[in-house]
Amino acid sequence: MEPASKRSTVPPADASIVLSPDELWEVLLRVPAKALCRFRSVCRSWRSLFSDPSFIKEHAALRPGLILALAGDNDRINMTDLSGSVVRQITIGPEHVGVSRKHPGPLHLFLDHNRVRVVDPDTGAASTLPSDGLQRSVGSLYEGSYALGRVASTGQHKVLRVVSRYNYSANRRMEQHCHVFTLGDDRWRPVASTFLCVNFHTAPYHVVAHSAVIQGVAYFLPHRKFPSFDIFGGADNSAIDTNCVLAFDLHTEEWRPATLAGPPAIDNTNLDCEVTLAKLSGSLVMLRHSIDYHDYSMAQIDVWFATDLENGVWVKGHSIRLELPMAEPWMFASNVRLLRVLDDGRVVLYYSGNHSSGNWSWPEPDWRTRIYDPRTKTCTDVPHHGVRYIAGMYRGSMLCLESQ
Repeated sequence: MEPASKRSTVPPADASIVLSPDELWEVLLRVPAKALCRFRSVCRSWRSLFSDPSFIKEHAALRPGLILALAGDNDRINMTDLSGSVVRQITIGPEHVGVSRKHPGPLHLFLDHNRVRVVDPDTGAASTLPSDGLQRSVGSLYEGSYALGRVASTGQHKVLRVVSRYNYSANRRMEQHCHVFTLGDDRWRPVASTFLCVNFHTAPYHVVAHSAVIQGVAYFLPHRKFPSFDIFGGADNSAIDTNCVLAFDLHTEEWRPATLAGPPAIDNTNLDCEVTLAKLSGSLVMLRHSIDYHDYSMAQIDVWFATDLENGVWVKGHSIRLELPMAEPWMFASNVRLLRVLDDGRVVLYYSGNHSSGNWSWPEPDWRTRIYDPRTKTCTDVPHHGVRYIAGMYRGSMLCLESQ
């Protein structure tokens, strides 16, 4: 809340209004952004107020945010509120570099027609990451995992790319290539790989399923089947504790020499469940989700918060029972991602089941957004139309959007 001295600089537009500056501030904070933009023409003081960074920040804090949904033929992003209404659309143009290299963000990564893009929800700008030979191979013989974060000391945004390939001809080992790209540059820079095989995604569009970035450090999970890089390593792989987290410092562009312990209660030897990372309420969280084999339409999602990551202290925050839209349960892929915890404690998440394509091909993902209420243990759907992927959640002020 802003101090009274700050608010006293915002007089009412009409002297006949009996509201004090503090009362007027509180009232205007609760007015929707679309209406406030119309109020800009009331007087200069109001126009100045609605452009004030302090007012914009506090106005945004009172609102749940917008969902960034890749829609249509991947040529636009629908920014929708939690009722499913489209507030704004971002058109994705041809390949170009349009995101400012030092924009405070947050920025979001997504996959568009096999090209990895960065979108800035504040301005609507979208950048295409360089498509070198390795990048063009991702999605065919190679799998890629990505992490996007901001280095506080320089203000730069960097992307870490870990590309993996099954190389049966080279001693039956996985090969991994790590590169860093700084927004505003024109090429990927190679960096040393880490000592464990980094997990990678296998689902379309999921470029950040196994990573999360917090305060300039990118966190990844090790591959649970062959962490030693040996595809058929057997004992070599089973001897490695995969209930851990790998860390990459985006500032120094180096992997940290030691892993960080995961939640002790998670059994990573159970390969029937899926484990992913996410950033939630500023903290690193680990999700363990598994299908109910007595009812293929249900999944269990346990959410663990890292309260002291350096010492391996995790606290279980949520346990969510989720119904999945599964036309082909034998092709289950959980793909659950958390977006945000709202001020009232509700959790916004998205996930994919699948729906039948009418032939023997792999079923297409069916993306859904739901809001879980821990008080009632129930979920409500956020309706989407023609959505192919959820890129993230916009946490800025809709005042910025409405003024463009």
